[in-house]
Amino acid sequence: MLAETHTTVRVAVEAERVRGQRAVAALDRRLDGQHTPRLPQWGCDTCGQDWPCAPAQVRLSEAYGRDRVGLAMYMGAVYAAAVNDLPVTTNGETWTRFVSWVR
Repeated sequence: MLAETHTTVRVAVEAERVRGQRAVAALDRRLDGQHTPRLPQWGCDTCGQDWPCAPAQVRLSEAYGRDRVGLAMYMGAVYAAAVNDLPVTTNGETWTRFVSWVR
């Protein structure tokens, strides 16, 4: 018989926060130090555009190749980290900025 494990909301939120921090920490390596986000504003440190800027999107797409699901999951983790720093929006603007471009 399998033991039941109960996950509390607090544990789940903490796990998502840690996952987001790891994803953000890996950005410098994934982007070769170029077009990385300037935190906590989430602007590009190279071109000054909102991050992920077009060059960062291209670099991330190239890094993941045909693995769009992996890229979407990675950007979802980055999004989870970013929402803690960015102003609240109700129209999905932040989600569109970080995740929907992956399609």
